[in-house]
Amino acid sequence: MPSSRPGPGIVQDAAPSLPTPARLGRLGPVLGAAYLSWMLPFHATTTLLQALLDELDDDTKLQRYAVMATAGAITAMCANVAFGLLSDRTRSRFGRRNPWILTGSVGTTLAIFGLSFTQSFPVLLTLWILLQISLNAVVAPLGAILPDRVPPVVLGKASSWIGVGQLLGSSLSAIVAGTLITVPAQGMRWVAGLVVLGGLLVFFAAPDRPSTALPVEPFSARKLVRTLLPRDPDFLWALIGRLLTLLGLSLVMVYQLYVLTDHLGLSSARAGSVIAIAGVATALTAGVAIAVCGPLSDRLRRRKVFVLLSAGTAAVSVLPLAFSPSLWAFFTFAVVGALGYGSFVAVDQVVMAEVLPDQEHRAKDLGILNIANTLPQVLAPVIAAAVVPLLGYPGLFLLAAAIATAGGLCIIPIRRVP
Repeated sequence: MPSSRPGPGIVQDAAPSLPTPARLGRLGPVLGAAYLSWMLPFHATTTLLQALLDELDDDTKLQRYAVMATAGAITAMCANVAFGLLSDRTRSRFGRRNPWILTGSVGTTLAIFGLSFTQSFPVLLTLWILLQISLNAVVAPLGAILPDRVPPVVLGKASSWIGVGQLLGSSLSAIVAGTLITVPAQGMRWVAGLVVLGGLLVFFAAPDRPSTALPVEPFSARKLVRTLLPRDPDFLWALIGRLLTLLGLSLVMVYQLYVLTDHLGLSSARAGSVIAIAGVATALTAGVAIAVCGPLSDRLRRRKVFVLLSAGTAAVSVLPLAFSPSLWAFFTFAVVGALGYGSFVAVDQVVMAEVLPDQEHRAKDLGILNIANTLPQVLAPVIAAAVVPLLGYPGLFLLAAAIATAGGLCIIPIRRVP
């Protein structure tokens, strides 16, 4: 059995006041709730924003949303790295991460409220950019809590709690947004407060160790630019693998409605019912995979096998759609793909923690890794729009399978991940 000694990215900080925990305790449920608290309102707001743009001007809604989505994605990628760097350098009696999480959650709540009170597109765009900035003040430090404070022997269990929060957040956001779609402005106001509740929960239920005694490295712009993309090969393989795996999944999910209407020939109403049923099946299946795979990876002290299986499962799930345009093929994709997604999410956070090259800059490096979460949302629609007219949906499915497989294979050269 390989050594369970953590890589350099997950060595615990020397804490002047709080000892390194021997077990996960309540931190796991708090992390799960924290991810739920920002994912549900953010994804619901994204859908409700589309409905709001439709109310404002049906003729320009697609172009306006494309502008907002692109600006938001670029802002999110930059802000995640920036707030990761800032939280790494923060010294306070409340620690490095929690002050940013609480402040960012307040800003995110205010930005969502602001979106619901305007009909001016320039104001909407400005508030959407501010929302991305404040939200990443939450997301970047929140992601660093895992390598900061979770013992290596229960990293998989902690990652499972995070995966459950992500799954519930994305699943419930679809239900909430669907329920409130006819009143998008009011819907934004109702979900906004959940973000700040999550920030308060982390701040008070999972207090961070004081960071005032930690040394502060002198700031160097030249060094920062040089380390924005670490040369550590494990880190780079993890970044590429995560990007490709999520891109493979996104290529199918981004056109889910059009797959059912254009590829399978269903009416829009029927397609909506199928998506709802598939969504429930996906949530249940992925939830089981997350609950099993995270703790099991801790017990076996293995991560690579779960990444390989998840990528392979995701790739296989789209093949029936490529060769048989039928409902059974779509539901096969939904269930089998959910198994792959769930097993990937269960260990993904652990892999990211284990490849961090520098314990002093965890949040900044995690911000770079989080680009792999955001970039597929930008790339998937562009790639799909180019591939479908040329090769049809079967070509898109085969491309998605190939990309997901390539993403899984990227785990093999990583040395610090067992």
